[in-house]
Amino acid sequence: MHRSIFHSDKLCPLLAGMICVCCLLSGCRMQARTEIFASKEGYLVTIGEDPTDKDTRWAKYLYEHLKKRVNDDEMVAFGVSEKEMWRVIIHIDPTLQEGFRIAIKGSDIELTATDDRQMLWLQYQLIKKISKEDPRIDGSDLPPAIINLTDTCGTFAFDYQSIYSPSGLNPDYTGVMGLNNFDDSWDIWGHNLRKVLGDNVDKVYATIHGKTDDSQLCFSSEEMYRQIESYIADNIGEKGSSRFVIAPDDTPYACTCASCTAMGNTEKNATPAVTELLLRLSQRFPKHSFFTISYLSTKQVTDKQLPSNAGIIVSAIDFPLRRIDGKNAQEKKFMQQLNQWKKVTKNIYIWDYINNFDDYLTPFPILKIAQQRLRFFKQNGASGIFFNGSGYSYSSFDEMRTFVLSALLINPELPVEELVRDYFNQEYPLSKKWLYDYYINLENSVQSGKKLGIYAGIAELEQSFLNPEKFIKFYDEMGDYVSDAKGKERKKLHELQTALSYTRLEMGRNHSYDPYGYAQRNGKQIQPTPQARKWLTQLKEHHAFTGMEYYNESADEIDYYIKEWEQYILASDIKKNLFLGIMPSSTPPTDKDGLKRLTDSTHGLPGNYHCGWTTLPKEEYEISLPVKGINKTGNIYISFLNLPRHRFYPPRQIEISKDGAIYKTINLETDDSVEKGELVKTTTPIDLNGAEQVNIKVMGAKKPRAQIGIDEIVFVP
Repeated sequence: MHRSIFHSDKLCPLLAGMICVCCLLSGCRMQARTEIFASKEGYLVTIGEDPTDKDTRWAKYLYEHLKKRVNDDEMVAFGVSEKEMWRVIIHIDPTLQEGFRIAIKGSDIELTATDDRQMLWLQYQLIKKISKEDPRIDGSDLPPAIINLTDTCGTFAFDYQSIYSPSGLNPDYTGVMGLNNFDDSWDIWGHNLRKVLGDNVDKVYATIHGKTDDSQLCFSSEEMYRQIESYIADNIGEKGSSRFVIAPDDTPYACTCASCTAMGNTEKNATPAVTELLLRLSQRFPKHSFFTISYLSTKQVTDKQLPSNAGIIVSAIDFPLRRIDGKNAQEKKFMQQLNQWKKVTKNIYIWDYINNFDDYLTPFPILKIAQQRLRFFKQNGASGIFFNGSGYSYSSFDEMRTFVLSALLINPELPVEELVRDYFNQEYPLSKKWLYDYYINLENSVQSGKKLGIYAGIAELEQSFLNPEKFIKFYDEMGDYVSDAKGKERKKLHELQTALSYTRLEMGRNHSYDPYGYAQRNGKQIQPTPQARKWLTQLKEHHAFTGMEYYNESADEIDYYIKEWEQYILASDIKKNLFLGIMPSSTPPTDKDGLKRLTDSTHGLPGNYHCGWTTLPKEEYEISLPVKGINKTGNIYISFLNLPRHRFYPPRQIEISKDGAIYKTINLETDDSVEKGELVKTTTPIDLNGAEQVNIKVMGAKKPRAQIGIDEIVFVP
């Protein structure tokens, strides 16, 4: 596979330092091997001359693991054999110019790697390749191989590469895919210093605006240094090569105590004090590696040279996920940031993002964008990549995406579409073309330059890449494929169908009673369709699948989402609504889709501000509704979101006017104790006989960064 990269007959130029093919570099052209592995009696695993302990250990590893995969124990031997066998020679060579090498001569296959990680990956590449030709070996559980068995050498593009996703965290597969095991890679990660400090954290609180502040830490504190030093010495030791992240808490403010200020800290720049601590620890523990994060209060680049065992993790949160074309201002700004860090360290890791963290279940076509970003990162000095995904929570197409991303981390020049096709061909024999066609269409949809939002609701996803008509067709066809598939494929398709039922419900809710919606309109009422209940029933099967408990980063439960759907949509208190379909306007203007949503008789779900709520970020808004011709007496019903943890509060005051004259003023109280969110509604009797326009003015809560979420304005006669 991937003949355009690894096959000697069709070689492409690659980026410096990435996968290379030795026969190209030496000027020769070698044909691919045509021998069938099954033509010999088996496989002899051995070591070369002057073997090291590592050579022997890795040779035994391959022998033991290959032996478990054969139907006849005698076809795998170790050391010597009188049978006619393929001879696999294992060698660890730290001086090898490349990271790994395959050399083939006659019946000898020599595998050489510089370190354990590349040797483990290389051995499973071998097992997978020979299992495709030799039916006596079972490699069905392994991902597709990305190299051919020719005289080949190469180097992983990055020194460190991990993927924070269910498949990327599976300890049985990280090494197989060439990944670092995230859980084993870091003894302190992210903003987790408080876990190390434990009960003593109150001794190292920051000073902010002249007062002790428990939201941030003081990095010039001698107590801080002693606590970290003791933790490493007592729990890790001074030998080995562990990694540690020394970073402030996830807030924009820095400590400005006398000591931190003397080091150079300012109100929003903690880099000087953090750097000094990093330097002390890297000197104290020279065999370990220490990183900080370029993010918020440590975004400012230090002016001090970092030692070889220290580095920086640069967050790509401000580098939008879109096609790279060399023209975008944020792209150029991020390049400048990397170039500044290159002046002080060679250890530059990138913390990048591969999921929509508000919706793990809707497909997220990141692969082609990720490939472009990996090339960009490598060209600008990055030596490590951490892909932040859905963690242990289920994410649609995760196994395929993790396979492709792990291959691109090894070589960003591999063809994405071919990798996707290889994976689907192996794992989905019945539905492979159907899955491939739909997924690649999603990938191509974002190549126009549209941004992938990493905190996006269904409306934004539709604007970016998710075509409702194509998705609904794909979803509706899925049932037949689930029914016809067998074994593992059927289970995986059933799992995907269940996850995408969330997407179908969200799309249906967003479209209300239009052709893509969950309901049908009958005059001034809407009624849920029978299909909508089926989508909900399908989503309830999520309990059968590992990791499908939450649907986003905030750990919002799928069960709670289902409960809210049943309560606020299927059993809605909105019946007849004379405002149904009326198009409001607003001052200041807001998006038309959001305004249209206010009169669709479909409640938002209080547990998630993305689910049906129109956001009014200004403190004061006025919404106008044309009501000429209604000529009825009844009640105006308005509902708002109270979700304090996301800074959504009901307005403190509502002013209702009729034809320019103030009709009623309503004052609301805010309950900050609400955790999961609540729908707050007001009901006002009003006579619309002869009226032409109703205005609703809302004044937001007097709280920092407060927002108003409004879902429905209803008139019930």
